[in-house]
Order: sequence, then structure tokens, then C-alpha cells
Amino acid sequence: MTVTSRGIMTGVFFRSFPRLAGRLAIFWLLLALPLAVSAARVEGTAPRAHVLVLMSYHHGHSWEDTILKGIDEWHGVGNAQRPVFHVEWMDSRRYPEAAQRQLFTTYLDEKYRGQRFDLVITVDNNALEFALQDSGPLAGTPIVFCGVNGDPVPIVGGRAGVTGVAERFELERTLRLARMLHEDAGRLLFLTAADETGAGTRETLRRALDAMQVELPVDHWVVDNLAQIAPRLQALPEKTLIFAFGSMPESPGGRTLGSEEVVAYLRARTALPLYSDLDRTVGYGAVGGYMNSGLETGRVTAGLAVRVLAGEDPAAIPYVYDAPLVLVFDYKELRRLGIPTRKLPEGSTLLNAPPSIFDPEYRGQLIAIAILVTLLLLTLIGLLLRSRMQAERQAALRYQATHDELTGLPNRRWLMEHLAARVPEGKSLALVMLDLNRFKLVNDTYGHSFGDELVAEVALRLKQWLLSDELLVRFSGDSFVIVTRCDGDAALEGVRERCSKMLVEPFLIKGRRIPVSAAFGMSIAPGGTDEHERLLREADTAMYEAKRSGRAQVVLFDSGIHERAVRQFQIEAALQLALERGEIGVHFQPIVDSDSGRIAGFEALARWTHADLGPIPPVEFIRAAIESGRIGQLTQLVLRVACRAFVPHLCAHGQPYLAVNVSVSDIYADEFSTRLVEILAAEGVPPDRLVLEVTEDMLLGDVHAVTHALARLRDQGVRIAIDDFGTGYASMGYLSNYMVNIIKIDRSFVRNILTNGSDQKIVRAVVSMAADLELAVVTEGVETAEQAALLRQLGCVLLQGYAYGRPRPPEEWAVDGRLEALSV
Repeated sequence: MTVTSRGIMTGVFFRSFPRLAGRLAIFWLLLALPLAVSAARVEGTAPRAHVLVLMSYHHGHSWEDTILKGIDEWHGVGNAQRPVFHVEWMDSRRYPEAAQRQLFTTYLDEKYRGQRFDLVITVDNNALEFALQDSGPLAGTPIVFCGVNGDPVPIVGGRAGVTGVAERFELERTLRLARMLHEDAGRLLFLTAADETGAGTRETLRRALDAMQVELPVDHWVVDNLAQIAPRLQALPEKTLIFAFGSMPESPGGRTLGSEEVVAYLRARTALPLYSDLDRTVGYGAVGGYMNSGLETGRVTAGLAVRVLAGEDPAAIPYVYDAPLVLVFDYKELRRLGIPTRKLPEGSTLLNAPPSIFDPEYRGQLIAIAILVTLLLLTLIGLLLRSRMQAERQAALRYQATHDELTGLPNRRWLMEHLAARVPEGKSLALVMLDLNRFKLVNDTYGHSFGDELVAEVALRLKQWLLSDELLVRFSGDSFVIVTRCDGDAALEGVRERCSKMLVEPFLIKGRRIPVSAAFGMSIAPGGTDEHERLLREADTAMYEAKRSGRAQVVLFDSGIHERAVRQFQIEAALQLALERGEIGVHFQPIVDSDSGRIAGFEALARWTHADLGPIPPVEFIRAAIESGRIGQLTQLVLRVACRAFVPHLCAHGQPYLAVNVSVSDIYADEFSTRLVEILAAEGVPPDRLVLEVTEDMLLGDVHAVTHALARLRDQGVRIAIDDFGTGYASMGYLSNYMVNIIKIDRSFVRNILTNGSDQKIVRAVVSMAADLELAVVTEGVETAEQAALLRQLGCVLLQGYAYGRPRPPEEWAVDGRLEALSV
């Protein structure tokens, strides 16, 4: 075999390669080590960035102090190396003169001669304007600004290398929040300083108020000094909300107070609610709200500065217009003004709030206490159940005779046998009788088994509210009696307070939430009395007085109630004869088409003058008719009399209609539609000229039953109107389902419509939605020309009220469809 020299050399190379490679690696390592050490030394000693922080005002100005604190928290904005900060205060608030500005310029030029800044951070408008105009050491240096009041674009102009955070007070959110917390506010007052910052603030206010279209009166006080306005604060109207923005001098030529000092100054001189724009003012007298945070502003500014120092072009960083806000309130101010904390927005922070067991530090103790209380309650319930079971086994027969089967409560027989023994001699015995409101409607709507279950749940709820020495009796169907002691006014108030809270929470029956209320009547007599029947009669009378008046509290029997009860009995006794003799007549009140000025219809209103009792208000004899079961007779009589009186108006121009109120029980009665047809035919009134007005509570019934009842009437050709719309439970969804024709806006929305913006919005919304559903709208309670004019602007055409005429006998109205003396 022949081996060439080339092959020999190759073999030698590969055999010696490992040794040679090792020597080369050592050589390069020794060569690179000094270079690495040198590079590390250079990196470790790299110069830090120098940042000039230019403050517009003076040290001790809290707003700028907190911004500076936020900027100083450099470690909280990433891993960037902390720069060298040079902080300078211009003091332009106390010394705004041009000469002072020139002195400050000279000072900077001499102090930082030869110094190069990597970035300038400016705080407030004056500092930004100074940095932009400087031709010395700051010329061309990137700028990050903050605290600029108003739009920074006009200030910056075309200058490159500028970004920052604008100070934009969220006036709209705080103003809406203040309006929500002070629903009865009548005037807004804005206090701003007579300087450049104040001018910017007023421009922001102008734009915000224009955008919000605030309906309240607004005042602007431009403040030269606080001593000037101090006397005027005492003369402000009671329901004024004060908004104070910015720093202001305390007196002519005196010290300028920071925002929190301004608020404290005002709070010491007025009890009116105070609002401001800075979080520092909360705790010094400001209520709170969406507040600008100097600390958060400083942190955001530092974040922008980090990006610029890292090499990012400031022109590519958009201005931050959403100034950092905190939602904070002063608990003491809320308590002073009577504002509950539950009205505050979610996420609110409270200052000066008392310690709470719901704080996390108390959570463990709270859980332990809750477990202990739960165990105690379970033990107590177990003992009570055991005791009850033993008692039931021992007296089963007696229990059946003296207790109610549905609720297990003592019944009326038991009450009469044991009433005398309930309270010792010398103590006052009190009976509280309660009767559920609208219980018949529950039975008619959901059935009697549903009603029985509701009564049982009510009984359970009432038993839970009893004291140990009290007794609960089921007196009759949906009536209960509570037997208690009442030794003085304090005990009476205690009973009233408990009764007002018993039925606040609705009941859940077969998956339905049923709100329940009751009327409470109370009678008191000395213990040991044997006049138990009188006590029950007086409690029953007081209960019916509460039911008629709609009062929520316990009504205590007195002689006045007795006199009213006697009068009600007399009215009920005379009502049947009045119905048989046709003594009840009608008056007509016009419903006017405000566009044409003609009468669009008449509402028939029942009137009764008794020979002995005199004129009886409709509310009294209608109530008597309902309670005596004669409401159907009364409705048919009013329909017949109204139709007969309406006949002369059938040929009037514009074909006015006749509106008659009917009760819910009338609508549901099977024979009502038949009687209606007979009356219309007998009196010669076309069905399409009659409108039946029902109240909103009819729509609470079973959907099928309501639809069927209204369909029977529509088949006769009459129209349906929902009376007093907005005061009950109706909604546009109901109206669409049941296909009514007219809604009548309740007078409660008209009474204050000239001054209440909410009422105006509600009326406008109802008119708009009614138009979409092709429903006519009648607005009740129009009493003045100003109300009528505003309602027409809101789209209301058909108007009714004293402005157009009071109810009068039908024959006194012109039959040509025109008003004889149009008052609006």
C-alpha cells in the first residue's frame, strides 16, 4: 500500500487536534477576560439619567407635593434604573410677575450651566409653558408634563418631544353623583379662582354643563379672595350644592390656600354640601366623589418618563386625558348630611369610617360567632319543636276546638275565653288587629289554595315578631289579633315600630314573590277589664280606619275614629236607598284637544248630596259601596245617568267621547258586559263613544282572566283607558298585551312638572312609548297655563284639569264641543 505525504500530514493533524484546540481555548479565554472585566466595569459605572422636575408652585402646596411623591416612587414603575432628580420650585402662584419669571430663568441658567438633562418633568401649566419657551439648558429636551388644567394641545403647539397627563376633572360624573345623593338639590354654585387656572377650570365647567344640559339654576363666583365671599355664604339657599375648585387667597394680598385649606375654610362657614376635584380635600370638609389623585397622577407621569428615557419617542406616546381618579367619600360628611352609604357607587372608599367587624381582620371572629349563633338557634328551635309536640299530644281535642286548623294559631273562641287572664291587674291590655290589604285580589287571581298558603306564611312571619308575653290569634279569614301589654308611650311606639317592619319582605309562594301589606288597628284598656267585646270592636274600627286612609303605622282608636265610623255606617245605610231612588248624579269635566281647543271628551264624575248628611265626597260613598258590596249597582247607575246626560253631545263637532270610571270587580263580573250593552242601547249612546277607565291594579290579575275580561268589553265596541297611569304596577308590556286604547298620566307627574326635570322626562317617555303602541294619552291635573304649554311641548295633546274647567253639571257645558271660556 502506498501512502502519500498528504495523507501523512492529515493523519498527524487529526491526532494532534485535541491538544491544539485546548491550547487555543486557553489563549482566547485569557485574551477575553480583561475585555469582559472592562465591559462589566463600564456597565456598572454607566452614567445615570438626569431629570429636571419643574414644579409650578411652592413646597407645601399639597397637590404638587403628592404628585412629586408619586413621581418619586420610581421603583414602582418597572426595572428602569432610577435617575438623578433635580427638583425646582417656580413659586409662580405667590409670585406670578414677569420679573420673577426672569429671575427664575437666570437662576436655572447659572445653576445648571454645562448640565445636560435627559428629560424635563413639568407639573402644572406654568411649568410646562416655561419649559416650552426656555432657550437655555432646557431647549430641545424631551418633556413629560402633568397637572395641566384644560387641553394641553394649544399650550404645546407644534413642539416635538412632548407627552404627558392632562388634569381633567370628571365634572359630569361627580355632578351626576352629587345630584343622585342630593335628590332635592335646588341650585349649583361653582367657586373658581381669579387666575389662569381658574379660567381653565371655568372653560371645562362650561363645556361640561352644556353637554349635560343641567336644569337647575347655576351660579359662578370668581373668587379674588375668600374673605370677600365669606359673608355671602350665609345667604345661600338651603338646597345649594357648592363646588370649589383650585387654590385661592385667604385675603387680599394674603397667603394662597391649597385646595384642602379652601374646602376647610368654606366648611367652617357653611353647612351646605361641599364638593371639590382633589382627593386631598376629602377629610377637610368635601363630601367626596370621583376625585383627581395627585399620587396616582405622579405614578402615571413616572411611567411615561420611564418610556421616554428608555428611548421611546414622546411624540408616539398619546396624551393621557383620563386623569387617574379615586372614588372616595368622607364618612363623617355623609352622616352629617344624612346620606346612607348604600347609595354610594360600588367600589367607593370611605375615610373616617368607624371600625367594622366586616373588615378582613375581624372575619375569623365573625365566622366563629356566626357558627355559635347558628348552633344556638338550631338548639333553641329543637327545644321549641319538642315542647310544641308534647303540648299537642296532651291537648289534641282542646286544640282542635280553640285553634285554627290552617295556621295552628289560637282562634276567636280561645281569645274570648282567655283574654282576661293575659294581663294582670294594674297593667294596660292592648289589642292590635291587622287585616291583609287586597287579599281578595290574591284569591281571585291565584285561587283559594294559594291564598290559604299565603295566610299560613303570614302567620309564621307574625309569630316570629312576637315577644315572649304576647299572643297571636287568627281572628278570621285574613285577619289576626295580637294581644300585648302597653304600659306607656314608649311601649306604644315599640308596638308601632314592630308592626311597620313585620311585612316589609315579600313572601315566596309557589315560586311567586307576593308583596303583602296590612292595616293595623289598636285599642287599649286597663288589665282585668271585662269589656272584651268593646276592645275588639274598637280595634276593628281602628283597623278599618287604617285601611281606608292607607296608613302604614298602627292606628290607635279614639273618639274621632268612632265618629267617622258612625258616619261611614250612616253612608252605607243610606246608599242602598239612594241607589234605588237614583239620587246619585254626575258632573262632567272636559278633556280638551289642546291643538284645536275643542272638547275631545268628558269624564263623568259621580256626585251625591244627601238630605241630612249634605254633599258626600265620592271617596266616601265609593268606599261604602265597595265595602257593602254595592259597587256594581253604583257603577251601573253612574253609567246610565252619564250616558243619558251625554246624549246631547253626540252630535257635537269633533264627536267627543264619554269616560266613566269602573272598578276592577265590575270588569271581572260576567254580567257586566251584558248590562253595559243594555244601558248603551236604552240611552242611545254608540259603544265607540264610551271609554271605560280602570285603575292599574287590574293588570296585576291573572293574564288569561284579564285578557278575557277586556276582550268581552272590546267585543262590545267600547274602549279601555288605564287611569292614574304611573302610580301602580302597569308597564308598557302590560298595555301591549292587553290592547288598551288610552292611558291617563296621573296628576302627580304634572303637579311639579315646571320645576322637576324627572317628571318631564317621564311624561316625554310615556308619550313616546304610547305613540309607538298607537295609544292615546290624556294628561290629568293640568291647573295652569304654564303647565299646559309645557305639556304641549312634551307631546301631550289631550289635557284635563282645572285649567280647562272644573266638574260641572252636564247641562252647563256647551253642546257644540267648544269651551265657553278657554282659560289657557
